[in-house]
Amino acid sequence: MDKTAVTKRIPWKFYFLEGLLACIWVIYLVDFYSFYKEAYFYIDKRLSMFLRLLSFLNENWQELFLYFVLSFLFMSLTLFFTYFIYLTQKKKQSNYQFFLFLNVGYCLALFINLCGIIFFILFILAASLVYIIFILANWGAYKNRLHDEEEELFEVKGPFDTEEEAQKESQLFKREWTEKEGVDLAEEIYLEADGKYYMDMYIEATDKTTR
Repeated sequence: MDKTAVTKRIPWKFYFLEGLLACIWVIYLVDFYSFYKEAYFYIDKRLSMFLRLLSFLNENWQELFLYFVLSFLFMSLTLFFTYFIYLTQKKKQSNYQFFLFLNVGYCLALFINLCGIIFFILFILAASLVYIIFILANWGAYKNRLHDEEEELFEVKGPFDTEEEAQKESQLFKREWTEKEGVDLAEEIYLEADGKYYMDMYIEATDKTTR
C-alpha cells in the first residue's frame, strides 16, 4: 500500500473519532444539565452547599448514579484518546492543540454544578486509570523488547585479525549450527578499539531489523 495513502487516512480517523466524541459529549451534557436544572429547582436554596448536595443526591440518586457511571466512562475514553494523540502526534501538536483542549473542556464542563466535586473525583480516577494503562502498556512493551534482545544475541566471537577471517568463521559457524539445530543465524562484524574484529551471532527473526 502506498505510504501517502496511509498518511492521508490517519487524520480522517482522528476527525471521525473526535466528531464521535463531540456528539457523545454534547448529547450527554445537554441531557444531564436538562435533568440538573429541573431537579435542582426543588432543592431548598437556603441550605448550605454541602446540605444542598446531600439533599440533591438523596432525592435523585438513581438518575445521578447512571450519570456518574457514564461520565466516568466518557472521561476515561476522552482522556485515553487525548493522551494517545499527544504521544503519537508530538511533531504536529499545533494541528491538534485545539482538539486536545476541547477534549479536556468536555470534562471541565461537568465541574460547574452542585455535583462538581463528585465529577472532579471521577475525573481524577479516570485520569489515574488512563495513566496506569499507559504505564502498564509501556512496561509490557519494554519487557518484551528486553526479552527479545536477550534471546536475540546468541554468541560473541573474536578477536579476528581481519574481516575476511571473521566472515569465514561466521559462515562456518552458521552452517554447522543450522544443520545441527535447524535455526537460522545472522551476524554483525565490527572493528573494536583494539584493532581486532569481533562478531556477534544472533538468532535471525523475520520481525526484527538486522543490527
